[in-house]
Amino acid sequence: MPYKILQGGSDQRKREVKLLLERVKNILSRHGYSFEVINYPSSYRERSIDLVAVRNGDRLLLRIKVGIKNVHKEEVSDLINASSAINALPLILNDEITYDNVVHERDGIYIISDKTLNNILRNSSDVFLIQKRSGLYIRINSKKLERIKSEKGLSLGELALSSGVSRRMVFDYLRSDCNVSLEVAERLIEVLGEDIITPITVESLKSGLSKVVPETTMESNKLLSILELDKDRAVVYKINKSAPDYIVITKDGCELSFVVEGDISKITMKDVVRKILETEKLTRVIPSDIKTILGRELRDPVLDELSVYGANLNKVTIVTHK
Repeated sequence: MPYKILQGGSDQRKREVKLLLERVKNILSRHGYSFEVINYPSSYRERSIDLVAVRNGDRLLLRIKVGIKNVHKEEVSDLINASSAINALPLILNDEITYDNVVHERDGIYIISDKTLNNILRNSSDVFLIQKRSGLYIRINSKKLERIKSEKGLSLGELALSSGVSRRMVFDYLRSDCNVSLEVAERLIEVLGEDIITPITVESLKSGLSKVVPETTMESNKLLSILELDKDRAVVYKINKSAPDYIVITKDGCELSFVVEGDISKITMKDVVRKILETEKLTRVIPSDIKTILGRELRDPVLDELSVYGANLNKVTIVTHK
């Protein structure tokens, strides 16, 4: 295949990414989110996190993709680890989603279109379907389910019989909002009406994911030792394809640090500075600091470079080691 054709495809992909990114930024701004765009690594294809957005207690961790088939394992791993560490909702925004207003769940993260994101953030009743590998699911409002069940004078057993599930399952539906299979939802709606359906929200999506607790490894213990943190007091989340190399959080959740590893045998000093500058963006929206691990000889040159770029040095701690 001629080089110009390959280059043309690459340029088109970059334009598509840029357009989708701008649409997502506009949506976030419109709904009152503060956000930062993370531009490290410089190659879009090598990166796992594009935006971090915050509004009140809601935190979103976003990856912009223009092809749903090329979501890589490390991207998913980084999104899950980082979102668990900072208590955020991990989302992949994709332009090849077949249906708007459907949330696709895959490997512990959600994939949606920008239109679906907009509708979720405005609490639209249009978004109530979740596509999992096992099929379609609908979000049910437990309080409305209980109220309408009582109004119709239905017992637990009668509702279980009409919906084709066990009494235990109906009890769970009544206890808290939950996702039920499309088949069960249709039977419940036939008996109780469409009012039992509740729209999908950021909070409901977060509640549907399991928070990852990383295993203790030799690597994490070594890092905590360098940072002079008690291994029984803090946990380490490894990040492979973004500006910080690790996120360290105390088990009580009170202290969070983004850690940059300045190993110049692997990257240049210029890259170390870029990593710190891009990581600093995270501290603007997430209460945290930056700990940078450097050789002693690099401490002053790196701090000088950061000063030139106007970095907030109050948020940067240089941890030197041999």
